[in-house]
Amino acid sequence: MNQVFDVYSHSSKGQWGFSASGSEVWTAEIKPGGALKLERIESIKLGAQLTKRVRMGFTRMTRSKYLHQDMTPQGEVVGEFSEVHPDVHSAQGYSLVLMVTKPFAKPEQSQIEEWETTLQSVGGISERATAWLKRQEAAQQYFTAFDEHPAFALVLSEWALRNKQILLCNKGTVPMVPPIRDPMGWKQFLSGWFTEADVQKALEQLGWSLRDALLQPAATDNNNLADEADSWIAEAGQAAF
Repeated sequence: MNQVFDVYSHSSKGQWGFSASGSEVWTAEIKPGGALKLERIESIKLGAQLTKRVRMGFTRMTRSKYLHQDMTPQGEVVGEFSEVHPDVHSAQGYSLVLMVTKPFAKPEQSQIEEWETTLQSVGGISERATAWLKRQEAAQQYFTAFDEHPAFALVLSEWALRNKQILLCNKGTVPMVPPIRDPMGWKQFLSGWFTEADVQKALEQLGWSLRDALLQPAATDNNNLADEADSWIAEAGQAAF
């Protein structure tokens, strides 16, 4: 959920929080074992709910938090309050490589289909690719690529730089041109998360290897992204979180 919750905590009873939006309020109760109960109530009922928790010994936490939701293999819905935005959180424990702020409220279906078509050339990742595409389609604020496979970071970065979107990374310096034009730069950059051999294989399967780049037609003044390095892309290259 994209909503920010005011959270109340109890040493033995878990956590409870609420997120008010207009006339309706979301409440979330997380038991000590992680089981989540999420409800939507009328705002007029919030006072009674809050008073009940305070009387039970719940105390308000200093910082507001996001609610992360997941499902166990047994089908149980579990939750966690966190200061990390849900879009940049990995329930599987992967590390974030790149993120891009969404330029529109909902991804256009044509964009999802374009990514899907591009990723079909990469072998052995069909299930992970399906999960990644669903994640981007459901993203509320950020498109993301984690360190589960280099192809996702390559595809996301190619789209972002082609559309003049700012890429954010958590270490290193983002190359200033798309991987299709600078495969060596991207192989070096992504070696912070993957082996160079894995990145090279992904580049070759995507058709973005050094050999492919050398066979590309010479860039014109209108599409040479390297010439734009002193403007918007310079900021992207230095951005980090």
